[in-house]
Amino acid sequence: MAKLLKLSSIFLILIAFVIGCQNGTTPVEPDNTVGMALFTLPDGAVFQSATFFVYVTVPSGQTVNAYRVTDGWGETTVTWNNFGAAYDNTVLGSFVADDEDWRSVDVTGLVNGWLNGTYGNFGILIDQDVVSYPRAIYLSREASTNWPFLEISYMLDGELVYQEAICDGDAFINENEPNTNFGTDLLLFTGYAADVNLEKQSLFMFEVEGNPPPIGCSLTIGFWKTHAGFGPQADVVTPLLPLWLGTADGDKSLYVDNAAMAVDVLKMKTFGRPNNGITKLYAQLLGVKLNLANGSDGTDVSVGIAEADAFLADNDWNDWGDLSDDDQDMVLDWKDMMDDYNKGDIGPGHCDD
Repeated sequence: MAKLLKLSSIFLILIAFVIGCQNGTTPVEPDNTVGMALFTLPDGAVFQSATFFVYVTVPSGQTVNAYRVTDGWGETTVTWNNFGAAYDNTVLGSFVADDEDWRSVDVTGLVNGWLNGTYGNFGILIDQDVVSYPRAIYLSREASTNWPFLEISYMLDGELVYQEAICDGDAFINENEPNTNFGTDLLLFTGYAADVNLEKQSLFMFEVEGNPPPIGCSLTIGFWKTHAGFGPQADVVTPLLPLWLGTADGDKSLYVDNAAMAVDVLKMKTFGRPNNGITKLYAQLLGVKLNLANGSDGTDVSVGIAEADAFLADNDWNDWGDLSDDDQDMVLDWKDMMDDYNKGDIGPGHCDD
């Protein structure tokens, strides 16, 4: 298995610049070795359908249901207890985890609700239908291939287009370890532990945006990633640059002066990885500063921005592992504040609202 994963990783590197979308009437093959990190409905496009895909690596033979998540959660902080069963118990669709292969659920209504603002985009939960052992195991986005994804279709200029949106965050929650976070694990679970009625559920989030909204409100980092001139959307990032992450000319400040660098920061795979708190702070802080440059009111985060900039002037992503627990918690608090602003939980509100 280790050798297979290594070969898959090499393959990923070789095709890292391939875009996961196509035109025509045949859906994208669900092998998503590469895909878009998020989805934004292009100008003039009409949404058609959405399907959720997850890869079963250890089958259970059990029926698994999909549900709409109703409140926010963090990949690296969510636990059974703090999630608090925040999902609508109306079943979106089901699959049977009976083979080592892709399984899917039609989530057209849910994604349409995200796009038109009917529902807040808090993701998808999957849960085994009955109290029974064994449990099913799936590949998470931390695996080397076969990540969870959405396949979304829309009509544009008379053509049916299919596009993949790779999972932007996932985790499983475990009733048997109710205060433990499993957001960075390679595997996800649904089902029950043997001989006890203690459950596992899996959560998935996706960056899905509608057409570009007016200025004055806030936008997530997902929006900025797809509006930097490297896809069908117009480049709205370059006019807002340059921006500092850190104080101007600080010893370790990051100077973002072009759209390609901005996307690298937002993707969190160049200046560290997603398990690095400073890397995550970079992305959310850049999102906030792009929002401010775009006309959003930053009163609610002005103090946090000043504190984070002062810190980033003297600390960069290479320093994360050397920070004290208190300093790491402080960085994550800033990151959460910026994320809350970009999503509209604080500040002027998200543009979809």
